[in-house]
Amino acid sequence: THTDPQKYHGMKYRIYFAGLFLDAVLLAVLLFGGLSLALRDYAAGMIGHPWGAGALYILLLAALFSVVHFPLRVFLGYYWEHLFGLSKQSFPQWLTDELKKGVLSLGLSLVLAAVMYSLLASAAQTWWIYTGLFWFALSFVLAKLTPTVIVPLFYKYKDIEDSDLRARIKKLFADARVKLGDVYAIDFSRKTVKANAFICGLGGSRRVVLSDTLIDNYSGPEIATVVAHELGHHCHRDILKMMAINSVLTFSGLYIIDRILTRAVPYFGLNGIADIAGLPLLLLVFSVYSLFLTPLLNAVSCRMETAADRYSLERTGDPQAFISVMEKLGRQNLAEFRPNKWIEWFFYDHPPLAKRIAFAREYRPEGMKK
Repeated sequence: THTDPQKYHGMKYRIYFAGLFLDAVLLAVLLFGGLSLALRDYAAGMIGHPWGAGALYILLLAALFSVVHFPLRVFLGYYWEHLFGLSKQSFPQWLTDELKKGVLSLGLSLVLAAVMYSLLASAAQTWWIYTGLFWFALSFVLAKLTPTVIVPLFYKYKDIEDSDLRARIKKLFADARVKLGDVYAIDFSRKTVKANAFICGLGGSRRVVLSDTLIDNYSGPEIATVVAHELGHHCHRDILKMMAINSVLTFSGLYIIDRILTRAVPYFGLNGIADIAGLPLLLLVFSVYSLFLTPLLNAVSCRMETAADRYSLERTGDPQAFISVMEKLGRQNLAEFRPNKWIEWFFYDHPPLAKRIAFAREYRPEGMKK
C-alpha cells in the first residue's frame, strides 16, 4: 500500500489532463471528421420520429464517450484507490456505483437536451435565456432532492447512537437559528477509509450527514468544528450564492454558444441551429469556457471556505480541535497539505490544509470581525 499524497494526487492530475485530451480528440473527430453527422443520420434511420432520433443520438454519443473514458475511470477510480489503501469496494461494487452515476447523468442530460433543443427549434433568438432559467430551476430541484433521493442510491442512512454528539450538533443549529431536519450517519466505511461530513437539502429537507468513518475516529469537539464549518456555508447562503454565480456564468456561456452556433451551421453542414448533430460543438465551446472559468470559481469558493472556517472557529471557540481535525482528515484522506501553487490555482476549491491550519493557529476572537 502506497501512502505518498503527492504521488496519489499527481496521477489524478495527469489523468485529468489525459481526459481533456481524449475529449478534444473525440470532439474534433465528431465535428471535423463528420462522425456527428453520421450518428445523426444513423439515429434518424433507426427511429423516424425526430425526438426519438435525438434521444438515440444522445445515447450513442454518451456510449462513445463512456467507452473512451472507461479505462481511465477504472484505473483512477478503482485500481489507484486500492493501490493507496483508500477503497474497500470490490470491482462489481465499484462498477455498480459507476452505472448508477451514469444513469443519473444520462437522465439529466436527456431532460436538459430535450428542453434546450425544443427551445432552439421554437425560440431561436431567446433559447439561451430560457435554457439558463431551466438550468437554474433544475439545480434548485436537485438540491432539494439530494438528501432524500440521490444520497440513498449510494449510501444507507443510519441513526447516530451517540446522543451527546447529536445534541451538540442540534445546539449549533439552534443557536444559529437554522432549521434542521435531523442528523444522520452514512455507511462510508463500506466503501472507503476516507471521512467526510456535509449538510444537504434546503429548508425542511436540510440534514447533517456524517460518515461513520468520521464518527468512529474523531472526538465530539472535532466533529463539531467540521459541522460548524458546514453550518457557516448555510448561514452565509453560500449554496444559493454559488447557484446564482453559476447561473450568471451559464447564461453567459449559452449566449457565447448561441453566437458561435449561428455562424457555424454552414461550416459543419448542420441543418440549422436545432440540428442535434451540433451538440458536440455546444459541448466543446462550453468545456473550453468552463476550463477558463475554473480558477475564478476556485478563488470565489476559497473565499467562502475561509469565511466558513472563521465561522466555525467563532461558534466553537476551539482552534485546537479545528487544527486537530484538519491534520487527521488530511492524513486519513491522503490530502496534499502544501500543493504546488499552480496546482492550487487550478484544482483547489478549498484552501490547502496547511493554510487552513495556519489560519486557525493565528485566530484570535477579538481580532476577528463578528
